[in-house]
Amino acid sequence: MDIYLPAAYDTCTVPLPVLYLLHGINGYEGSWMDKGHAIDTLESLIAAGLCPPTILVMPDCNRWPFRERPVEHGHLWKCLVRYPKLSHEHEVEQALSDLIDMIDSTYSVSSCAIAGLSDGGRIAANTANLRPDRLRTVGLFSPVLHKDQLPDDSTQTYFIYVGNVDIFYPNGHRFHRRMLKAGYPHTLIVMPGSHNWQIWKMCLSDMLRNL
Repeated sequence: MDIYLPAAYDTCTVPLPVLYLLHGINGYEGSWMDKGHAIDTLESLIAAGLCPPTILVMPDCNRWPFRERPVEHGHLWKCLVRYPKLSHEHEVEQALSDLIDMIDSTYSVSSCAIAGLSDGGRIAANTANLRPDRLRTVGLFSPVLHKDQLPDDSTQTYFIYVGNVDIFYPNGHRFHRRMLKAGYPHTLIVMPGSHNWQIWKMCLSDMLRNL
């Protein structure tokens, strides 16, 4: 994983919020820094007074070694074919639950939030179900969600971001309708664009403002 401590961490006298950022199927622990410019976004918002100093934790959520990851387009679709099976496996989510405990015991943290893009959105939602005691705010960016997926805790707050021409727009909108029917607190944000980093960077900026 990559962990980023804001510049204020060493001098801050109160615990800081932490945001767990999850990549998608073809990502890695550095995706949010290399492609999503997460640190630049965070520090700019802190400097402008639009976001509190926040710790970023960016773990590797893959189930295979770096050299074996499917980075070609054809392999990506093979992964998506396996999605129904992956939806019922929670090894990564359990590891993330353990990670939350480790971060809590290592750093001075207050509230916890989690956000994930694409398949990372599915993992974020599952992890939030495992740890409602710590993960009170959940961000789903162009999420790939199971058709029956719904939070277990009705008091968590969800932010659902989808592009208006995103291939997974129906997934996010369907999840929004289920949340409405169940009366769960959430916000649906539809952005102009597709399934790419241009949208996900905007999602992160908005999520940080809402922490």
